[in-house]
Amino acid sequence: MENFKIDVDADGIALIVFDVPGRSMNTLTSGVMAEIPQWVERVKTDDAIKGAVLTSGKTSGFCAGADLGDMAAGMLGGADLQAAYDAGWRLNGALRALETCGKPVAAAINGLALGGGLELTLACHYRVAGDDPKIQLGLPEIKVGLFPGGGGTQRLTRLIGVQAAMMAMTEGKSFRPNDAKGAGIVHEVVPAGTEVEAAKAWIKGGGKAVQPWDEKSFKLPGGGPYHPAGIQNFLVGNAMLRKQSYGNYPAVLNLMKAVYEGVQVPMDAALRIETRYFIKTLMTPQAQGMIRSLFLSKQELDKGAVRPAGVPKSDAKKVAVLGAGMMGAGIAYVQAMAGIETILIDRDQEAADKGKTHVEELLKKRLSRGQLTQEKFDALLASVTATTDYDLIMGSDLLMVGFF
Repeated sequence: MENFKIDVDADGIALIVFDVPGRSMNTLTSGVMAEIPQWVERVKTDDAIKGAVLTSGKTSGFCAGADLGDMAAGMLGGADLQAAYDAGWRLNGALRALETCGKPVAAAINGLALGGGLELTLACHYRVAGDDPKIQLGLPEIKVGLFPGGGGTQRLTRLIGVQAAMMAMTEGKSFRPNDAKGAGIVHEVVPAGTEVEAAKAWIKGGGKAVQPWDEKSFKLPGGGPYHPAGIQNFLVGNAMLRKQSYGNYPAVLNLMKAVYEGVQVPMDAALRIETRYFIKTLMTPQAQGMIRSLFLSKQELDKGAVRPAGVPKSDAKKVAVLGAGMMGAGIAYVQAMAGIETILIDRDQEAADKGKTHVEELLKKRLSRGQLTQEKFDALLASVTATTDYDLIMGSDLLMVGFF
């Protein structure tokens, strides 16, 4: 296999390292999805393997989700419904085989896990996340006109209940490790760098190789459509989604349909329901337009696709912002975070100071979340100079206007 490496230790625990070659971040390409069933089958059939730990070999993250360009091409080729469904089922089928392989599998989440990346971990029986403020866990597919299509609508709902899961998926919300633990998405948060050790300890301690929803005693948290409390989630949720989307956003409606129908049947049937609604959504002009504009075209732009030939890339070190209102202060904050010295100018010192105070408040939020050290906070705040002195513009590489 090119994308996964397996090493079995003396305790019979297979360490499966997810590491897509030639990329800074793991994504679920067609090649990756073809290899998942291979290592799942080995874990299932190799008597020397007692359990498995899945982790990432990247320093940048665990998995950023599906490769949308690759996925869309595979599922929309020829627009044949059966072929599209079969392509969409590949990941769902592989992850279902993973969670029913009969041996305990733990995910050691050592970086961000978004979209299909989180869905991959949800199919594992146990999830350990590193205590790192850079780690994000979430299902943001709704932001590109889709919804989770790798079992996320069914597994997350069965983990945390309809209301919490629908809110997380319709908002594309991301969780920090400790918030994810509090929500019930991960089981354990450990010091960064010890995720694999903790995952192996769970297996050695008798980790259970059965998902909660595959046990006869399982009950959906909060109740389903025929529960007195659970039905309210769909009655109120349907009205809220209609109010927000006006019926013009197929992804949110199909997401609720997948959840509503899926929670009433066993997991295997629920995953087939999810796949059908996912393919239906993917084939809408709304989803295809959003994927093209918000993902594919954006990636090209980020790589400089429209940059004029022969023009060297600029690298601003000092920028003056004229106007310290909400817009100007926002520009100053973004520039500070990018390491750019900023001169924030307004008509009087009070207005200029007010703009810098806004920058300080934004930086304090990052400091409180552990995303900045006190030393870094002080340095970033010091890089913004609030003034009325236009002479300080001298030496700036750029002058920006932020009057509002």
